[in-house]
This record gives sequence, structure tokens and C-alpha cells, in this order.
Amino acid sequence: MKTEELDKCLNILSCYHDPDEKKIEILADMGTDFQQEFVEPFRRELGLNLLTKPTFQEKKDLITFYVDELDRVIIISENFKNIEPVDLITDELLAPIWYEGQYESDDEGISEVRAHYLFSLLFVVIQEYCNLYHIPFIEICDDRFFNLDVINLEPTKERAEILDFGKSIKEKHEFKLPGIRPVFASESRSEIFEILRDFFSLEDQIELLALLEGGENAPKPLLFLDSSNRLADAFKQLFDCDIIKGCQKKELEAWICKNFLYRYRDKINVFKPRSVSDIISTTKDKCQRPILNVKQDKSTGNFLISKV
Repeated sequence: MKTEELDKCLNILSCYHDPDEKKIEILADMGTDFQQEFVEPFRRELGLNLLTKPTFQEKKDLITFYVDELDRVIIISENFKNIEPVDLITDELLAPIWYEGQYESDDEGISEVRAHYLFSLLFVVIQEYCNLYHIPFIEICDDRFFNLDVINLEPTKERAEILDFGKSIKEKHEFKLPGIRPVFASESRSEIFEILRDFFSLEDQIELLALLEGGENAPKPLLFLDSSNRLADAFKQLFDCDIIKGCQKKELEAWICKNFLYRYRDKINVFKPRSVSDIISTTKDKCQRPILNVKQDKSTGNFLISKV
């Protein structure tokens, strides 16, 4: 298990607890964009570590380890209570990092907010993975007497607060429908993932699981390590059997082209809309080596997915 990115976060957070002024200045002088330097590398490393754990209990134990490690450098900031999440000039919502009089404060006060913000962002990542793998995040925190009130976790807020927040956004901005995307039947997602995962690198498997869980676009296209026909055929079978819902065939085709690349003769290629359409939107059998088969159980009417 790799923990380089976790250790990097622990080291920077521990600066706040160090009486050495030079250590405190490291946090005070940092920029406010922690995403690329700390959060995203932390997210990817945790995701890869979770993929190496085959059982639910092992995944839960890993999350518990991460919570324990971060709990050692917990940041409880009094200034956090005074954080102003709205830019007074543009009236736009901001991440909770600025507070009134920040730059009139000493380095310790500034570093306190910097550290607290990073600390909260890391716990948001942990909670997102818990939601993805159905790991009881709140239960783990409660077992360790971890006070969730000291961090800013949007998903743990009461429903009324979330609805109020959504209402204020709707009043300020024109309401838009969410983008159309494929929805994979919840009872089939894990089975589909287990069949498809071996055709992707370990790193891309994290994003593949997220695609199946939420249908959102991947941060970058995932490389399918085989010919394009095999992947397109798999999605066609799933669509035809109503395991993929929430979109039409043309929208599914566009989603495939946007989220996947494929390898052919040691070259990386993009999915072409016409080629994908020839498979998804026709009745012709274009795949000689399918990845999976979907058949209906006549006794129950349920569709069964099997690996070829």
C-alpha cells in the first residue's frame, strides 16, 4: 500500500502544531488552491489503495486507517466559525477559506485556516469514497469519537440546509436540468465493473467505477486496452436489456466517445461517432469476441450478465 500522498498531507498539516515559526510560515505563505498539489493526488492514491483491497472489511479497515492518521493532526479552528463563504465583491459562493480580517492577522491565524481547510477537503474525499463503496463513514467516525462538527462536510448537513442552499442558488441563477447521462442499474453495477475492470489500467479502474456509479463524465478519457468493438458491444447489450437507462442510443454513443479511448495495434485511438453508432444503433452483430453476454432468465424475467 502506498501512502506517499497521505504522508505529504500529514507533514504539511503537522506544521501547524510545530512551535517553529518557519514551519508555521510554510502554511501561511501557501496559495489557496490545494486541489492539484494535495487533494487530487490524495484522492488518486486512496482510490488505488481501495482497489487493491478485495473485501468490504478490508476496504473499511483502510478507511479507518486513514481517519486515524488524519485524526492525529486534527485542526480545530476557532477562526473557522468566522469564515465567510461569499465573495463580497462578486457575490459568488466560495470555498470556506477566507475569513474577515485574515490578512490583518498574524501568521498563526492564517496558517490555522489554511490547515483547517485542507484537513476538511481530505475528509470530503474520504467520505466520497465511502459513499462509492457503501462504507459507513459516520459509523467509523463515531466509533473513534471523531467530532464531525469540526470539519466542513457538505453531504453530512441536514436536508433542510441543503434545500435552502439549493433554493438560494436557483434564485440567483437560471435553473438548468442536469445533463443527460446513462444510468446503470444499481443491482448490476458491481458485476459490470468486475467484468470490465481487467480491460483498464489500475489507475483508470477508479474512474471506471465512478462512471458506472454516477454516469458522470470522467476527468479524462479512460483507455480501453482492446479493440473498440468489444467495449461498444458490451454497452449495446446492456442498453438493449434496459440495464442502462436514462438516455437514448445517440446520447449513449456520445457518452462513450467522450469518456473512452481504445488501443489498436499498440496505438491509442479515439472512438469515432460513426463507428460507435454502427454497433449501438444497428441490429448487426459487429463483435466477434464479446466481453460479456446478457441473457434473460425465462423463469424470472430477470437479465443475467455473464463474462465470456
